[in-house]
Amino acid sequence: MPVVSQTVEVAAPPQVIVSIVTNYEAYPEWNKEIASVDILQRLPDGRPHIVRLKVETSGMSSTNVAEIAYLNAAQVATRLLESDIFEKQEQTFSIVPMGQTCLLTVDMDVETKLPIPKPMVKKLANQVLEHLAGGLKGRAEAIASGQLQPAPVQQPPAQA
Repeated sequence: MPVVSQTVEVAAPPQVIVSIVTNYEAYPEWNKEIASVDILQRLPDGRPHIVRLKVETSGMSSTNVAEIAYLNAAQVATRLLESDIFEKQEQTFSIVPMGQTCLLTVDMDVETKLPIPKPMVKKLANQVLEHLAGGLKGRAEAIASGQLQPAPVQQPPAQA
């Protein structure tokens, strides 16, 4: 089971980074591989708990259902519940403030359903993490500098 990690320094406050990581509905705006996101279940406070992501990359598409855990104010984890390609996929986003910047670390543990050599899976997972961390960094820094407005957070429908 390849475990990979990517750390980048981000010139943005931690709350900006967390707001991007946890605004799943906006993922297609900044991550071109995410074609769509559906919130299947929310926590009582309205935050997404179970999400379905349609992923399209390199001519392949897959649908993944993941559970979101809000570990603390600076750490969010996802755990794969269903996928047509992956047997296991766990990610943790950790943000550490460092004065005017933050360190963002994304850890991923992944196993495929197909018999793919572990070194190849690890290489692909590293590429995915580089892209993901780079996309988060670029979006967070653009929002922090005022070049980009944050995507509105979708509110759950009011319960009758």
